[in-house]
Amino acid sequence: MLGGTMESAMIMDIQRYSLHDGPGIRSTVFLKGCHMSCLWCHNPESQYPGQEMMYYPELCVGCGGCLGRCTKGAAGEGGIDVHICRDCGQKRECAEACPAEALRVCGSRRTTEEVLRGLLRDRSIYGAEGGVTCSGGEPLLQAGFVRELFRLCRREDIGTCIDTTLNVEWSVIESVLALTDLFLVDIKFMSEKLALKYTGAGCGRTFENLRRLSELKKPVYIRTPLIAGVNDIPPESAERERFIGELENVLRADSFYVTDHAGKKYRALQRENWLARQQDKKNISEKGDAE
Repeated sequence: MLGGTMESAMIMDIQRYSLHDGPGIRSTVFLKGCHMSCLWCHNPESQYPGQEMMYYPELCVGCGGCLGRCTKGAAGEGGIDVHICRDCGQKRECAEACPAEALRVCGSRRTTEEVLRGLLRDRSIYGAEGGVTCSGGEPLLQAGFVRELFRLCRREDIGTCIDTTLNVEWSVIESVLALTDLFLVDIKFMSEKLALKYTGAGCGRTFENLRRLSELKKPVYIRTPLIAGVNDIPPESAERERFIGELENVLRADSFYVTDHAGKKYRALQRENWLARQQDKKNISEKGDAE
């Protein structure tokens, strides 16, 4: 036993040797579940809080193994309906029956001690700047797990970072504050109306919590994922620059245009890829203009 209170969480993935989730070389623990629904989400499998089946038809060899295992009517000659799989308790059995790994279950419940054991194997690469980042989804929806994992990391002298929307009650942030070295926060919109339209949630609470972190001088990185014609417009850009300039704790502020790197994930989840659809519309429009 590593001591302390053992917490568990639904973990989507643990990415090693990460260079983009905080300073230095890091291990990123992706927690499953998010209360927002950003239309361009690059980790769509992170939104649902439970286990999900993902089906990659291009890998299917037609062996029929899933047909013999499925008891819910999700598997058929034409493939798998993963929406039926969502509430099924036998996802693992079906996935294990697929020799080509065309069926994969996303999400597994793990304890803080299980996760820490894996992280400790990489501690030699963290150095003075690196460490562990909890991301998602929204990791603060499972704040008890984050708090206990960070407590164990601190005991091992491993740096801690949270990649979060900050769109939660301040009491939740406060519960992990003393154990967190750095917050990575996205500012997607300044307009409440646009935020609700494109992310399914408002942005006021994020701003309020950023101001509180600033008052406490808690280090923050701010990132802005840009969507052409949506949040790169002058009113958004000017207001965002003004707001960030008022904060006293921002160590770094970056913006980047979002590209469609999650196409396979959306297909595997049998969900619409909004970003790809927007690009198709743009291509059709540009083709029409050229003609």
